Amino acid sequence: MKYCDLHIHSCASDGTFTPTEIVERAHNFGLSGIALTDHDTVDGVEEALEAARAKGIDLAPALEISTHYLDGRMHILGYYIDIDNAALGDLLKKQVDARVYRVVETCKVITEMGYPCTYDDIARIANGGALGRPHIADFLINAGLVSNIFEAFSRYLAAGKPAYIPKWAPSPQEAIDTIKGAGGLAIAAHPGVTEGMMVKLPELLQWGIDGLEVYYPRHSQRDQQTLVEFANDNDLIMTGGSDCHGFRRGDPLLGIFKIRYEFMTKLRERWEATVRASS
Repeated sequence: MKYCDLHIHSCASDGTFTPTEIVERAHNFGLSGIALTDHDTVDGVEEALEAARAKGIDLAPALEISTHYLDGRMHILGYYIDIDNAALGDLLKKQVDARVYRVVETCKVITEMGYPCTYDDIARIANGGALGRPHIADFLINAGLVSNIFEAFSRYLAAGKPAYIPKWAPSPQEAIDTIKGAGGLAIAAHPGVTEGMMVKLPELLQWGIDGLEVYYPRHSQRDQQTLVEFANDNDLIMTGGSDCHGFRRGDPLLGIFKIRYEFMTKLRERWEATVRASS
C-alpha cells in the first residue's frame, strides 16, 4: 500500500522543518507523495520540488491561503498551482504586508503588558519564514509568559484575547478564484475543526470549491463521514493530511498520519482534466 500526506508546513511559513527536511522525513517514512502547503507563501516550493525529485517522491506545489471568514479561521488549500502566477503573487504580497502590520501592532500590545517586544524580535524567530502568530507565541514562551503554543493562543493571541490583532485577508471567494486563476484546485482545509465551517459547506460549493480535506488528525468520525457524503453527493475531491508544523505543535505527525496515495492520484487526475478542459 502506498501513502501520501497532502498538508505539510515548512519553515517558509510557521513550521520547524526546512522543505528539504520534510522531503527527507517523508522518504524515511516511506511516503510516495506529499504536498507542501505553507501559509500564504510559496517560497519553499522550489526547494521541496528539487529535493523530491532527488528522492523519487511525488510532490504537489501547493499553499494554504488564510481568509477573513469565520474570524480568519477558514483556510483554502490550493494544489498544483503555478507558483509564478502574477495574480497569486499580488495576493500573497498583500498577505505579507498584513502579517507585518499584525506583528507590529501585537508587539505594541505585548510591550504595554510589560514585556518589551519588537518586530525584529519576531522576525528573528521567524528566520525568513512568513510571519505569523506562532512566531509571536514562541516569543511568549521564551519570555516565560506561557509554557506552550496552545497556552499562548488561549491566553493571549486567539480572537477576543488581550493580544489579538485582526489581520486583513481575502474573502474565501477571492482565495478560490486566485487559486483557480493560477491553474490550481481549491480545497477547503480542515472543515471539521474550524468552528462554524461545517454548516458553510453549501456556500463553499457556490463559491466554486473543488474539494474538501476529509482526512485530518482532529476530525471526528462523525464529521469525517459527513464530509465523505457531502463530497460524494457533489462530485468533490477528497484529500487529507497531517497539517504537520514540525515540532511546533508537539511531536511531528509527518509520516505518522497519512492517507492512501490514491487520493493524490485522484487529485492530480482532476487537475489534469481541468487543465485539458480549459485549454
